[in-house]
Amino acid sequence: MEYGIGKPEVCLQIVREREIRVLFRSVFDGNDPQGWLRSGEAFLASSEIGQRVRLANVDPIEELKAFAGAFVAVVRRSQTPKETLMGHQLQKIERTIDRRFEQLAAQVEQGAIAGGNTGGNPLALPSATCRAAALAGQMRDWFEVLGYHLEPTEKWDLDYFEWVINIPKRRGFDRVLVRGIAGEAKVHDVMGLRESVGLQRVDEGWLVTERRISKAARSTCEAPENADLFCFTFDEFLDQDADFEGYLDWLEAEIATRGIEARYVPLACMKEEFDPGSHQRLGMSRYGESDGWTEGYIDLWLDDPAKEHLSILGEFGTGKTWLALHYASIAVSKYRSAKANGVERPRLPIVIPLRDYAKAVSVESLFSEFFFRKHEIPIPGYSAFVELNRMGKLLLIFDGFDEMAARVDKQQMINNFWELAKVVVPGSKVILTCRTEHFPDAKEGRSLLNAELQASTRGLSGETPQFEVLELEKFDDSQIREVLLLASSSETVEQVMGNPQLLDLARRPVMTELILEALPDIEAGKPVDMSRVYLYAVKRKMERDIKAERTFTSMADKLYFLCELSWEMLSNDRMSLNYREFPDRIRKLFGAAVQEEKDLDHWHYDMMGQTMLIRNSDGDYQPAHRSLLEFFVAFKFAAELGALAPDFLELAQMKSGIDRTLEPREYTWSEYFGGGAVAPLKGFVTEKLEVLRSGFGSSPLSKAVNTLLVPILSSLQSIAIPKMLDVIHATRDNRPDWHLFLGGNSASLILAINPESLQDKELHNTSLIGADFSGAVLKNTNLSGAYPGLFHSRLGTDMLVN
Repeated sequence: MEYGIGKPEVCLQIVREREIRVLFRSVFDGNDPQGWLRSGEAFLASSEIGQRVRLANVDPIEELKAFAGAFVAVVRRSQTPKETLMGHQLQKIERTIDRRFEQLAAQVEQGAIAGGNTGGNPLALPSATCRAAALAGQMRDWFEVLGYHLEPTEKWDLDYFEWVINIPKRRGFDRVLVRGIAGEAKVHDVMGLRESVGLQRVDEGWLVTERRISKAARSTCEAPENADLFCFTFDEFLDQDADFEGYLDWLEAEIATRGIEARYVPLACMKEEFDPGSHQRLGMSRYGESDGWTEGYIDLWLDDPAKEHLSILGEFGTGKTWLALHYASIAVSKYRSAKANGVERPRLPIVIPLRDYAKAVSVESLFSEFFFRKHEIPIPGYSAFVELNRMGKLLLIFDGFDEMAARVDKQQMINNFWELAKVVVPGSKVILTCRTEHFPDAKEGRSLLNAELQASTRGLSGETPQFEVLELEKFDDSQIREVLLLASSSETVEQVMGNPQLLDLARRPVMTELILEALPDIEAGKPVDMSRVYLYAVKRKMERDIKAERTFTSMADKLYFLCELSWEMLSNDRMSLNYREFPDRIRKLFGAAVQEEKDLDHWHYDMMGQTMLIRNSDGDYQPAHRSLLEFFVAFKFAAELGALAPDFLELAQMKSGIDRTLEPREYTWSEYFGGGAVAPLKGFVTEKLEVLRSGFGSSPLSKAVNTLLVPILSSLQSIAIPKMLDVIHATRDNRPDWHLFLGGNSASLILAINPESLQDKELHNTSLIGADFSGAVLKNTNLSGAYPGLFHSRLGTDMLVN
């Protein structure tokens, strides 16, 4: 099907012929593509189907090539990770062997022409005698990627080699003589190239060296009489077909927009060491200020040719993305400096935010989207990226593995990891960042990232020391002080440092800015916990948005929009929204209020003016930090459960279109924001099960959402716990799959608020899928018949779940 769609019937008849199929199997097993073309052409020349093909004005050789190409493409897509990794290695070996034979044949031919006599000594291979052999190997690989054909005649010398390549053009091809040299390219090399170009009668001449070209050599090449000659370092040679300048400009602008270099504070990290046989932990290494922080460790890892993959873990808000972009900024500076000075360049950093590619089904589609659509990087194709990666020219940084698959099952998570790990080949360097909490089982998560997990490696062969795992530390007191001083006065810093609760929150880098934003409310004596710091900061940001511009919407409207948008992003693994999509979302959420087009325009303008959403050059809006999404989702879930604490409720009460002549009343979240005039809000009541099932109960709560929900519900636990118990009871005697995670999420939250809350409770025949009972006291709790069957009867008086 891959080959045949759109082909004439006569082409399909070729591959239906029994002889053709037998022949193809034979040459495929023998890895003999030339034999396929040669034997296939011979068969078609003497067969009836061959006559029909020629009468149809179809080129049989082109069809044989097309079929073989389609077949190989399908095989590659169906390979296991083991086959993929082995294939990379075998292809490299096969190319090396082919080169050796070609070089030997060329040397024999040159010796015969020159009448040379080996004197009975073994004939040395060009790779052993030519100092530019390593450069030749890289250039040959690159020409294969570009589809350039090498003519059979080659010239090998002690310090250089010469090839003639054919570069396809619209009609025919250009012939170019390539001279690759060892060491610095000098004027006499240009003169030698000039002579060879004349002898070979080619269109152009290229002089290529690994690293250095003298100024005199460049000047000679630029002389008018040498307009057909060009000289390059190997990096400059690659630039002709793989130009990353536009991408680097974007990356530097992104780093500058976020203010990373002005506000970045380095992070320490830890690395555990295990016995390779027993997997028992033997020790812990810490890399702090004296070691150059985490960046210093990454430098060591980059310099180690045996290591190819590094996973960097950290809890939410610990600075993984800023670390990735900061290190990329350092790498870009080194790259640009080397390029300007004409010396060999370090690896070029490619930062891939996985939040933007959550739906990518393969690493090929991910990079195709990244290179060709998003950044329009002019490289010849995906195969060019693969070759640059193998050459060691790239540093790949995958940021946010957890954002690629936040709610997938264990096996899908493993599959995603190994899909990304396809780029880990000899010569590559790959960094992956991920939230620690993405792996509920820490030991199993670490095993996956170390490439040791049996379920992930049963299809792999080879050793696994190239995989490493680091874990970021939170800020210590001196780092907190340093980062706060970048944005506030010393008096404010001392105030935060003197408050144990704020000091503990500030250990996450993401919280420091929020704490400073929330400080006026904290100084006023309001309660302090993680959720409330978000609340105070968000409220002040929205107040500033409203004061800065003429506004047509209220605080509560903005809150509702951000809550629903955040849930849409998290639930659909889509971390951005283009400005063109805003009107549809506004109509959907505020239908009655935006009937007039002018009203829609006003609301559209207001909603795009959120300082909590940042916009890129393509007009895509995304949260300033993922944790903001999680806060708004936690707010929405608490309201839908009917358990929103009074200080959070105040923000929702600031809604437009309230009829103050009516008595305050209670609403569900969806009723209150459903459109039209409403009475003043007294409080929220629990949504119907159908509504809860599509949101709160649709998937297990992430650790971050759970962490932000617990303080909101805890201050109202006398109301919140009974309401969540009602949700659990409502799952009784119904199909467990209908309720999904409603009961399990409710039970987890109840126990997080108070581990003793389920004592003496009747929870028989309820659905508790995904419930976390760790640390729970379950004396006399009746869990008989509860799905998924963790317990079988009423528990005893001393039951404690560890």
